[in-house]
Parts: sequence; structure tokens; C-alpha cells
Amino acid sequence: MTILESTVEEAADTPQLRAVGWLESFGNALATQSRPALQDLFEPAAGWRDLVAFTWNLRQAHDRDAIVDLLLGTNPGIAAEGFRIDESRPAPTELPAADGGLPTVEMFFRFNVEAGEADGYVVLVPDADQPEVLRARTLLTRLVALKDGPSLWPPHGRFDAEHPDVRWGEFVRRQQAFEDRDPEALIVGGGQFGVMTAANLAKLGVEALIIDKNPRVGDAWRLRYESLCLHQPNNMLHFSMMPFPQNFPEYLPKDKLAQWFESYVASFDLNFWTSTEFVGATYDEERGEWEVTLRLADGSTRVMRPKHLLMATGGSRIPMIPDLPGLEDFAGTTLHGDYYRDGADYKGKRVLIIGTGTSAHDFAHDIVRAGGTSTMVQRSPLIVIDQATANVMFGDYTNHDVPTDLVDLRFLAGGVYHQERSAFIEFQKYADEADSELHEGLRKAGLKVWSGEDNTGFYYTYLSKNKGGYYLNVGASNAIARGEIDILQLDTIEKFDAAGIVLDDGSRRDFDVIIFATAQESHLKGIERMFGSEFAEKLGPIWGFDNDGEMRNVLKPTAHEGFWILDGSIPMARWHSPLVALLVKAELIGAIPADFKAEGHISRTPVEPMPALEIEIRNREGARSA
Repeated sequence: MTILESTVEEAADTPQLRAVGWLESFGNALATQSRPALQDLFEPAAGWRDLVAFTWNLRQAHDRDAIVDLLLGTNPGIAAEGFRIDESRPAPTELPAADGGLPTVEMFFRFNVEAGEADGYVVLVPDADQPEVLRARTLLTRLVALKDGPSLWPPHGRFDAEHPDVRWGEFVRRQQAFEDRDPEALIVGGGQFGVMTAANLAKLGVEALIIDKNPRVGDAWRLRYESLCLHQPNNMLHFSMMPFPQNFPEYLPKDKLAQWFESYVASFDLNFWTSTEFVGATYDEERGEWEVTLRLADGSTRVMRPKHLLMATGGSRIPMIPDLPGLEDFAGTTLHGDYYRDGADYKGKRVLIIGTGTSAHDFAHDIVRAGGTSTMVQRSPLIVIDQATANVMFGDYTNHDVPTDLVDLRFLAGGVYHQERSAFIEFQKYADEADSELHEGLRKAGLKVWSGEDNTGFYYTYLSKNKGGYYLNVGASNAIARGEIDILQLDTIEKFDAAGIVLDDGSRRDFDVIIFATAQESHLKGIERMFGSEFAEKLGPIWGFDNDGEMRNVLKPTAHEGFWILDGSIPMARWHSPLVALLVKAELIGAIPADFKAEGHISRTPVEPMPALEIEIRNREGARSA
């Protein structure tokens, strides 16, 4: 008799123990490849998100039949077994009912796969007609360890005994110099994804090198505008394997974060070359490696041949400047937001800011507080959420008593597309009511405020619309409502001239400076510039929802062997850097079955959109045609 069986027999009438029974049934159904048994374990509209464990990919399924198809199609090559309660996490717990419905049960579990170990999370719901029967509404599975690529940490033994002929500092210098060898993985970009992925690769014994064009570790944040302070509480922003100390500010100033990058790189002894520029790369299919040319700080070049090339540049790095009538006639100062530094530089200046996203708001507020005047030009409607309201959505990330890794699992499970989308719509209803007074003040000031495509809200917009289109209010909205920051709509501007702008009513406004807070060109354009149009075309679009609800070409295998795009927020880097490291290690040791990499295998991202994505695809195509 198994532990699960004995436990179920002891108290089979409790929801918690029924959950344990569900887990045993799930394991048995997989072992016997029984379609009816698996179908009976899920609600008709259930969702499953797999992070590498079953698919060696990031995949989703959005109804019972699709879940069963994906499980039956992948498990013969995965051999999931040994399902058990995760004793390091809370025991199965009954959660309060929502909107008068039946209470649900959440359960954390672990299991083994052929290649290693995985964990999971499931939300179980009582059947309306048979409350004693639990069925899964949401399932998350995630690979956490490789059998043939175990963690090297914590290390054991004495360094001086193992390396008697070299001091520690010289040993690290030699490791980081790569004088007589190439790294197995080359990471381009030293931001959050670069350093966290390198740390997780090091944990698995993969030699990785980070290169960054900036002169100092942390400059990806340090060199941004001086007033920048992150808009999410720090409990959301912990780095992988190394959380912030308790004394950190709740909302991190960018310089504090930059210092943390230096601490992180030093603590993990990461190989990090500053003032190093990526020049270009080609892939040698016969050798299975990249040939990468780098320009070093002294102007010399170095060719490296890593097996994996990971692009963590954060975007295209090509400033987007809109084509506006008469702009070339403006005689004042113009600059892209990438080069904005400090509001004090604009004291006494009249500044026109093209754009109304987060950076535009921060610039405008900074300039006004420094003694200048700011006018923002709005090009499209904006989602505005007060910081306190956004914190409601962030949930337990604002609670330092709840371990972040626990919240991460729940948050990741919530990423099942159709369930996530519905949750975003429900939250936006709450946000619109909570922030109605703020929105009214903004509308009176001339700002067009909306709730996003189909009322899906700010985070859906972040994921689907290249990260922009919203502002979490930390003061600029109040300044707009008070009239301290002016708003103009782009369609009221007839043209630019030497002194400023001419409006469609014949009036004019003079400005000393124009700042383009207009983001960057698409990530794909940056890839095209570095690798060529044929490479970019084969790769396909970057960011936004893919055909199954995961992100397009981000944080998962791409069409190019050994090529990865690492992009997203700090929490996304914490969530996904361990997974990317496991995938890279698995590739290096040959742990991924060949059929899982074959075109058309059920584990690969679908060629055609899944039904749940029809709305998103329709909106995407509509925006493209417009």
C-alpha cells in the first residue's frame, strides 16, 4: 500500500484527502494511458500550463480534451511517475468559495520524470452534482531538476585543498578571462535575464559568459533617468536564488537596483565582460555551434564558439521616432527618451513629450518638480491604474510573510490563457470602480483613459502589446488632474515649426525641447539588423501571445537551434531563468528525446491558433490592418 493509499483510507471524507486521492488517480491514469480516466479528472473548461516538464517547451491547453491529448501525446516519452504531496509547501488547503460557488482545494505536489524531477500545482473544484468528486480546473507542471545534470551547489570541501597552486582571486580571474576556451553559452545583455540565467546555468555546471556594451555591471538600470523608481513592491522583484535583504526600500530606486546587480554578479562569481559589443554571429550546423564576433573594450575583436547564444538585450535598442509633419523644422532640442536623464536639466524649459506611457509620465512629473513645464502628447488611449489598486492584483507579492517562491507557483498557474484573460477582465472591473475619481480627473484634463482591448486591463496589455500602453500612477496622474502637466491629443496638432507646434484651431504653442517617449522599434527589427532578414523571417514575431497562449519566441526554444530570446520583467526573469538553464543543460547532455524536437510533434507550439486564442488573433490582425 502506498503512502497516498494509506492516507486516503484514514480520512477519505475531507476535501484535503480527496485532493490526495485525485493526485493518485492522476498518476494511475497516466501510467495506464487511460483517456477516460484522465478525462474524468478535469473540468470541461480546465486549463493546463506545462513549463518544460512534459513538453520540453512552454505549452498550454485550454479544455479537457486538449489537456488529455497533450498528456497522452507526451507522457510516453516523459514517463511521469511517483506523484506525491510536496512536503516543503502548504498541505492541500480548502480555499473560500467565490461568488457563492463551491470551495476549491489547492494542492502542491512533486513527481519524477525520465529526465529528472518536477513539481506542480493544481486547483480542484467539487462536482456540482457530486461534491465529493474533485476535478481539476487549473493545472501547472514544471521541471525543476535534471537527473544527469544535477545542481553543483552547495559545494563541499576546501578551495585551497582542491586548488593548492592558485589563490582564489586569480582562480576567478582565469575563469572569467576564457583565455584558452570558449563558453558553452554566450549571453548578450547584462540585465535581469542575463545575470539570473547565467547564475542558474552556473548552478548546473554550464560555463556561461555575459557580455554587455556598458562599462559597469548594473548599467542597464544605472544609466536610466535619475527619477526612476520601480512601480512594483520589492517582494515581486527578488532575484533568482538571492532575495533582497530586509532593509531594501519597498519601491526600489534604479541606483539601488543597479548596486544589487553588482552584488549578485560578485556573489555568484558570474563571468561578465563589460564594454563588450556583440558584432554578429553565424551558426555552423555541422559543428552545432555559433561563431560569434565580439568587439572588446580595447577595440580588438574576439571570436567565440558557444553552443548556445542567448539574446538578453531587452529589445531592439533602435529608438522609434514617429514621422510628424514639420518636425524637421523644429529649431529647439530634440531627443529620444532613451537619452533623458534628469528633470533638473530642463528647469525653466518648456518641454513637449511625445507619448503618454510610463516613461512619459515619469519625465513629465520629474520636469515639473524641477521647475520646468511639461506637455504630453497622447497618440492612443491609456490604461491608468493607481499604485494601490495595482497592488491588489499583485496579491501576496505585497505580503512579506508569504514566501515569494510560493506566490510564484500560484501566479504561474494563473497564466493559463483563457483563465488569465477572464481574471484580468474581472480585475479591471474592480480597478475601474476603485479608480473612477482619478479617471474622471484625467478625462477632464484631456487624457483619454480606457480599460484596454475588450476591458482586459494593464497586465494583459503588457503581455500582448509589447509591454506598453499603461501607467501605474505614482503621482503624475494627480499632477495632470491638478493642471500641473498639460495634455494634447496628437490629432489636434496640425504641424511642427521652428518654435513649436501649430494646432488645428490656428493657435500655437512654443517649446524649447521635444522628448520622444516613444519606446523602441520592434525586437524583431533588432534581430534583423544583427542576423539578417532571412534569419528574422524564420524566427518570426517576438513577444505577444503565441498560438497556445505562451509568449511568442520568448523564453523557450525557437526555430533556430541553440538560439534564445530572453525578455521581460524582473519577475519573469526569476520565474523563467531556471527553466531556460534546464533546457540549455538538457540540450548539452542530450536529455531531450529527438521526437520532441521534431516539427509537428504535439509538444511543439501549435502552427494554428488554439480556439481560446481566436479573440487575441482577431484583435492582432485588426490592429495590423489598421
